[in-house]
Amino acid sequence: MALKPPPPPSVTALACRNCGAPLEIRAPGRSVVVACGACGAVLDAQDPQYAIIARYETKNVVAPAIPLGIRGRLKGEPWQVIGYQVRRTKIAEATYSWLEYLLHNPAQGFRWLVESNGHWTLAKTAAGVPSTVAEREAEYLGERYRHFQTAKAETAYVVGEFPWIVKAGDTAVVDDFVHPPLTLTRERTDQDTTWSVGEYLTGDAVWKAFTLPGAPPAAVGVGPAQPSPYSPRSRTMVLMLAAFVTAAVLIHLVFSMLSQQRLVLDQAWEFNPNASATATAMTEPFVLGGRTSNVLAEISTTVAQSWAYFTLTLVDAETDASRTFGREVSYYFGRDSDGAWTEGVPWDRAWLPSVPAGRYVLIVEPEGPQAFNYRVRLTRDVPRPLFVWLAIGVLCLPPIVFWWRKARFELLRWSESDHPMSGQSSSSDDDE
Repeated sequence: MALKPPPPPSVTALACRNCGAPLEIRAPGRSVVVACGACGAVLDAQDPQYAIIARYETKNVVAPAIPLGIRGRLKGEPWQVIGYQVRRTKIAEATYSWLEYLLHNPAQGFRWLVESNGHWTLAKTAAGVPSTVAEREAEYLGERYRHFQTAKAETAYVVGEFPWIVKAGDTAVVDDFVHPPLTLTRERTDQDTTWSVGEYLTGDAVWKAFTLPGAPPAAVGVGPAQPSPYSPRSRTMVLMLAAFVTAAVLIHLVFSMLSQQRLVLDQAWEFNPNASATATAMTEPFVLGGRTSNVLAEISTTVAQSWAYFTLTLVDAETDASRTFGREVSYYFGRDSDGAWTEGVPWDRAWLPSVPAGRYVLIVEPEGPQAFNYRVRLTRDVPRPLFVWLAIGVLCLPPIVFWWRKARFELLRWSESDHPMSGQSSSSDDDE
């Protein structure tokens, strides 16, 4: 059986006691005042004669983007716009303003639809009194909200009906706390303190809810309670990075197990700069077997407080094809006022990629100012850790960009608050 929609609220029509403009009361019995947008008079809605309570200036007033009286559906409930006010605050000689629409539903009561710089919040009176658990935090229904901003808000313009006495010039100290996409607001006057809790909405959602023509005001910057588009994907990004890095390491381990890693040459020589016979050394032919793969050349020396340079040539004994490469080692050490120090190492290594199978000889031509012993080792088909590190580095680039954007989003959010983050990493309440 289909549920019947709630009946439309009764409407009381009257004329402004000040200028005669037609007015409507859409929440009879619940509205306390009704403000005339034509002349600025504020009428007592509880008085049978609708006496004038106050008047205010109505020059240079911008018409609301959501007209009074229009109906829409937000969060699955029908609402009607019955009031509208412009509020402003002054920060560092600059004046900032925002808009607040009062919504009414006969069964649900009142809601505030707040718009600031194209960011929207649907707010209602908090159920109970939140607690301030720390200097910059408040707690409500088990959630902690971070203090965002404190400002002195002044009512600049009102029109429509309201459930309390409101007029231009009213002021209140407003404290905003955020836990995206939720916001908690405390308003303090000399008479009382009220708390409200709100949820962030996009302009498109508001426009769709009230079937408004055109497009909503463009959102400027990041809203205080705007949910981060990155936080919901943080866990997925971490899991994907862990999965891909694990896969890269496993692939490297598989290649390591399938590689020959076979020592094909291990030979030692002496070098003396005064003996020409030691200027060149050549090995006996040796075999590089298996598939085409790399060769790791390792050189270790007894060089100390000196340097040595090696020119190595790997020659195919059958085709005379050759590969020449050079390596330099240096090793110095000592002690000074800061203690012992060293510079360099007496060994080096090099990878020769894609060496075909065959019979080879190695020619070594050492140079140096002092005599030393040296040893050359050649190992066939050795997996390079460099490749797995390069793969991990490439895999880390997307997460780095992702987390940089996430941190920048939070920096932009808090840059407008009383507690700017000043480039530090994000720790917002909506993080995973």
